[in-house]
Amino acid sequence: MSAAKVHSGGPIATGGVNELLPELEKFYTDLHAHPELSMEETRTARLAADRLRVAGYDVTAGIGKTGVVGLLRNGHGPTVMLRADMDALPVKEATGLPYASTVTATDSVGKVVPVAHACGHDMHVAWLAGASALLVSHI
Repeated sequence: MSAAKVHSGGPIATGGVNELLPELEKFYTDLHAHPELSMEETRTARLAADRLRVAGYDVTAGIGKTGVVGLLRNGHGPTVMLRADMDALPVKEATGLPYASTVTATDSVGKVVPVAHACGHDMHVAWLAGASALLVSHI
Protein backbone atom coordinates (compact mmCIF):
# COMPACT_ATOMS: atom_id res chain seq x y z
CA MET A 1 0.00 0.00 0.00
CA SER A 2 1.36 3.45 -0.86
CA ALA A 3 2.17 5.98 1.86
CA ALA A 4 -0.57 8.23 0.52
CA LYS A 5 -3.19 5.66 1.56
CA VAL A 6 -1.84 4.59 4.95
CA HIS A 7 -2.50 7.60 7.20
CA SER A 8 -5.97 7.55 8.82
CA GLY A 9 -7.62 6.58 5.57
CA GLY A 10 -6.81 9.98 4.04
CA PRO A 11 -4.10 11.21 1.68
CA ILE A 12 -0.77 12.46 2.93
CA ALA A 13 0.73 15.48 1.18
CA THR A 14 3.53 13.78 -0.75
CA GLY A 15 3.41 15.60 -4.09
CA GLY A 16 6.00 18.30 -4.70
CA VAL A 17 8.77 16.87 -2.54
CA ASN A 18 11.16 16.25 -5.43
CA GLU A 19 10.74 19.81 -6.66
CA LEU A 20 11.63 21.17 -3.20
CA LEU A 21 14.71 19.00 -2.60
CA PRO A 22 17.36 21.08 -4.44
CA GLU A 23 16.41 24.27 -2.58
CA LEU A 24 16.05 22.44 0.73
CA GLU A 25 19.51 20.91 0.30
CA LYS A 26 20.98 24.39 -0.23
CA PHE A 27 19.12 25.62 2.83
CA TYR A 28 20.36 22.68 4.92
CA THR A 29 24.01 23.10 3.90
CA ASP A 30 23.81 26.84 4.65
CA LEU A 31 22.34 26.16 8.10
CA HIS A 32 24.96 23.47 8.72
CA ALA A 33 27.80 25.85 7.85
CA HIS A 34 26.39 28.63 10.09
CA PRO A 35 25.43 27.01 13.42
CA GLU A 36 24.42 29.08 16.44
CA LEU A 37 24.45 28.21 20.12
CA SER A 38 21.23 27.92 22.13
CA MET A 39 19.45 31.23 22.65
CA GLU A 40 21.74 32.84 20.05
CA GLU A 41 20.04 31.48 16.91
CA THR A 42 19.18 34.90 15.48
CA ARG A 43 20.28 34.16 11.91
CA THR A 44 18.62 30.75 11.85
CA ALA A 45 15.40 32.17 13.32
CA ARG A 46 15.39 34.97 10.74
CA LEU A 47 15.85 32.51 7.88
CA ALA A 48 13.10 30.21 9.20
CA ALA A 49 10.73 33.15 9.73
CA ASP A 50 11.45 34.48 6.23
CA ARG A 51 10.63 31.12 4.65
CA LEU A 52 7.38 30.87 6.59
CA ARG A 53 6.37 34.42 5.58
CA VAL A 54 7.14 33.79 1.91
CA ALA A 55 5.04 30.61 2.07
CA GLY A 56 2.07 32.60 3.40
CA TYR A 57 2.22 31.98 7.15
CA ASP A 58 1.47 34.62 9.78
CA VAL A 59 4.78 34.77 11.65
CA THR A 60 5.59 35.77 15.20
CA ALA A 61 9.29 35.94 16.00
CA GLY A 62 11.18 36.45 19.22
CA ILE A 63 9.25 33.86 21.22
CA GLY A 64 11.44 33.09 24.24
CA LYS A 65 14.13 35.21 22.53
CA THR A 66 14.83 33.29 19.32
CA GLY A 67 11.72 31.16 18.80
CA VAL A 68 9.53 31.46 15.71
CA VAL A 69 5.87 30.57 15.31
CA GLY A 70 4.20 30.30 11.91
CA LEU A 71 0.42 30.10 11.69
CA LEU A 72 -1.30 28.95 8.51
CA ARG A 73 -5.01 29.59 8.67
CA ASN A 74 -7.23 27.15 6.84
CA GLY A 75 -10.64 27.51 8.46
CA HIS A 76 -12.18 25.22 11.04
CA GLY A 77 -11.02 21.66 11.52
CA PRO A 78 -8.05 19.73 12.85
CA THR A 79 -4.89 21.55 13.90
CA VAL A 80 -1.43 20.44 12.84
CA MET A 81 1.59 21.55 14.83
CA LEU A 82 5.19 21.08 13.71
CA ARG A 83 8.25 21.84 15.80
CA ALA A 84 11.95 22.05 15.06
CA ASP A 85 14.96 22.74 17.26
CA MET A 86 17.49 25.24 15.87
CA ASP A 87 20.44 25.31 18.26
CA ALA A 88 23.87 23.83 17.69
CA LEU A 89 26.42 22.41 20.11
CA PRO A 90 29.73 23.78 21.42
CA VAL A 91 31.82 21.14 19.62
CA LYS A 92 34.34 21.22 16.78
CA GLU A 93 33.13 19.64 13.57
CA ALA A 94 35.52 17.06 12.13
CA THR A 95 33.46 15.67 9.24
CA GLY A 96 35.56 17.05 6.40
CA LEU A 97 32.39 18.06 4.57
CA PRO A 98 32.74 20.95 2.11
CA TYR A 99 30.08 22.79 4.14
CA ALA A 100 31.49 21.87 7.56
CA SER A 101 31.21 24.49 10.28
CA THR A 102 34.26 26.60 11.10
CA VAL A 103 32.20 28.84 13.38
CA THR A 104 33.26 29.87 16.86
CA ALA A 105 31.10 31.72 19.36
CA THR A 106 31.23 32.98 22.90
CA ASP A 107 29.30 30.71 25.24
CA SER A 108 27.24 31.71 28.28
CA VAL A 109 30.31 31.88 30.52
CA GLY A 110 32.36 33.98 28.13
CA LYS A 111 34.51 31.22 26.64
CA VAL A 112 35.11 31.11 22.87
CA VAL A 113 34.06 27.67 21.63
CA PRO A 114 33.73 25.92 18.29
CA VAL A 115 30.12 25.44 17.19
CA ALA A 116 28.66 22.66 15.06
CA HIS A 117 25.35 21.07 14.19
CA ALA A 118 26.37 17.69 15.58
CA CYS A 119 22.80 17.11 16.76
CA GLY A 120 20.86 17.37 13.50
CA HIS A 121 18.95 20.53 14.31
CA ASP A 122 20.00 21.97 10.95
CA MET A 123 18.01 19.12 9.42
CA HIS A 124 15.08 19.89 11.74
CA VAL A 125 14.85 23.42 10.34
CA ALA A 126 15.28 22.23 6.74
CA TRP A 127 12.54 19.58 6.98
CA LEU A 128 10.27 22.08 8.70
CA ALA A 129 10.76 24.48 5.79
CA GLY A 130 9.88 21.69 3.37
CA ALA A 131 6.88 20.45 5.34
CA SER A 132 5.59 24.01 5.72
CA ALA A 133 5.83 24.59 1.97
CA LEU A 134 4.05 21.30 1.25
CA LEU A 135 1.24 22.10 3.67
CA VAL A 136 0.58 25.39 1.90
CA SER A 137 0.58 23.71 -1.50
CA HIS A 138 -1.96 21.11 -0.38
CA ILE A 139 -4.66 23.20 1.25
